[in-house]
Order: sequence, then structure tokens, then C-alpha cells
Amino acid sequence: MRLLFTFIFVFFSITTIVAQSDTASSSDVSTADKTQIFIEKAFKYSPLPFAGYATETGMVIGVTKYNAFKFKGNTLSDSLIQPSSILAYVYFTQENQYKYYLITDLMNNDNKINSKFEFMFMDYPSYFFGLGNNNDFDSAYLVDFKNILFAPSVSYNIFENIYIGAKYTYNDYLNIASLDENINDSVLQTNSGLQSGVGIIVSREARDNRIRAKKGSYFNMSYDFYDESMGSEFNYNQFTLDYRYYITPIKQITIASQLYTTLSSGNVPVQSMPVVGGAYRMRGIYEARYRDKNMIMAQFELRFPIYWIFYGATYVGLGQVAPRVSDFAFNSFHYGYGAGLRLLIDEKTSSVLRFDLSYGPSGSKIFIGFNEAF
Repeated sequence: MRLLFTFIFVFFSITTIVAQSDTASSSDVSTADKTQIFIEKAFKYSPLPFAGYATETGMVIGVTKYNAFKFKGNTLSDSLIQPSSILAYVYFTQENQYKYYLITDLMNNDNKINSKFEFMFMDYPSYFFGLGNNNDFDSAYLVDFKNILFAPSVSYNIFENIYIGAKYTYNDYLNIASLDENINDSVLQTNSGLQSGVGIIVSREARDNRIRAKKGSYFNMSYDFYDESMGSEFNYNQFTLDYRYYITPIKQITIASQLYTTLSSGNVPVQSMPVVGGAYRMRGIYEARYRDKNMIMAQFELRFPIYWIFYGATYVGLGQVAPRVSDFAFNSFHYGYGAGLRLLIDEKTSSVLRFDLSYGPSGSKIFIGFNEAF
């Protein structure tokens, strides 16, 4: 039904590796070190073009830019400052569709203030599989989503590793329409409109590195409230909990785990229901394959060095959705598993480029992105 979407990144570093291998250097800096420095500079200063193909869009071309960095500390040493990051991309399709995306995650003032901002503007299709935990893969149909989103948040360190903050979400679905002329889905069409809400955030940041942790833990709890009083056309609430734990029992071999759940109540628009599947939660399952008012998921990953700036990982995930919390069941979990390769692109912040080959009940999928899934 769908061809696997594949990104093709253009790496200037490959050319450099070949060129430098032909010219020995008499300096104290080795060829490997020079190549690593070049790779870091290439990712730091140059945007990366990419291309791909999917049955729902045809050809896709775009460009992405990622930067990770540390703000200078006033009292803390550089090794204790948590890294910040900025990610942006834009791409266009053969069918005149597009997506613009920007997300910033900044940790400044000696790790005392964590500010985030997310912006997205898109006219882009996605397969809709229906609601529930047991939908039929072959019954999916293509839906075009056109929406604009911006979501700022800020959290303040109040005690040791504890942060408390607030956020606002503006998510306006300007149009939701089936691209299959034989299907007129009133459920989706009646969910177009503005979602406007505020939320509170409580978190505990105790990782050694928030971009790519080797030890420590992370806890984040948020409650979002959407209401007509804020201009929203939908009234609903969502509670989200994200807990992650990292341990490195053997040198350079890290075990990472994550428990994630979203619980909803009220008139939740279909496109804003929690989902199972995608590049970050439940790899191996088609993105947004399962959706409903409530979702629970757990995943585990083993990370290890391979050679030089190359690292590897194997992982497995379990998850399910349900209309009510009482409907969660031990025999209703979906699974995904796989393995991946990581390329270190910034030693100071431990940033990596991630390649994952994932498997699930519906086949295999390839994911490419920056940094670990969690």
C-alpha cells in the first residue's frame, strides 16, 4: 500500500575522508582527527539537503539544519552546563505539498531556565487508519492536513533538579480532507478548527547529558487544558507523563529505558489524540497507526560503541491505545524492534545522526534523524 519513505542525506564528510586518506600529514593532528573536525564543522555550518519518495506524496526534496551548543555559564563549569539545540527543516513534494518546522530547546542561566518553542506550518498528507487499538492496516486512506502550530513554554529551576513551568499551544487545523474521492469521512472533517490551550509542567532533569544520556534519569509531567475561554473550538484535557532512566553498567555500554503515557478527557479532536507509532515512540510501527484518547508505551535500548565516531543500538518497544484507561489490557500491546547506527557529529554535546532499521507486524521501516529517540 505504501512504499517506504527514505531520506538520502548528502554528506560532504565522505568526500573529505577520501581526500584526506590520500594525503598523509606530518603534523600532530591525525587524519582521523582532521576528518572528525571537518564533520563537526560541516554539520555546524552547513544545511543538509535530502530527497526521498513516498506513495502519498511522490518525490520529496528539502533541506534541514541542526545545531547543538552550550551557553556560557556564570558559575557552573562548561562540563556541567546542559546543551541546547535548534532544529529546522523544510520540504516540498511532487504534489505541491509542503512542511515547515522549527523547534528550539534552550537551557541557559546556569541550567536554571529551560525555554522551548515549536512552530509548524504544513499542507501535508498522512494515512488515517481509524480509531482504536485493533484497526485494519489495509483499510487506511490518505488524508490531507493543513494546519499551523506554535507552542512556546518556559520552565524554571526551583530546587536542585526540579523545574516548574507553563506552556501555551495554538494549533489551528485549517483544513482536513480525504484525498480518496470514494471516502467522505465526517469524523475527521468535523475535527478541523482551532485548538488553543494552556498547560503546566513539572519536571526533574537529572541526566548527565540531556541530548544523549549515559546515566541519570528524566521525569516530565504536564497537564494541558483547552477551552472556549481561550478561543478554542474544542474543550478537552490531556495529562502526559514521560519517565526515562539511563545506566552504564559496563564502560561505554548504556541501557536506556522510557515509560510514556498520555491520558485524555473531553472532546478530543481526532488528530490530537495520542498515537502509537513513529520515529521516536514505537519504532517499527507506522506513524500514527493506532490512536485513541489514551496511550501507554514503554521502550528499551542498548547503546554501544562500534569504531571511531560510529556507535550502534538495538531496541524494542511495546505500546497500545484505548478509549478508556480501564480498557488497557496486558494482551493488547503492539510491538516494534530494530537496530541502528549513530554517527557522532558533535563531540562537545554528544550529538549524533541516527539511522534506524525497525521491524513490526506491518513490515520494516527506516528512520533517519538527529539524536537518540529518547
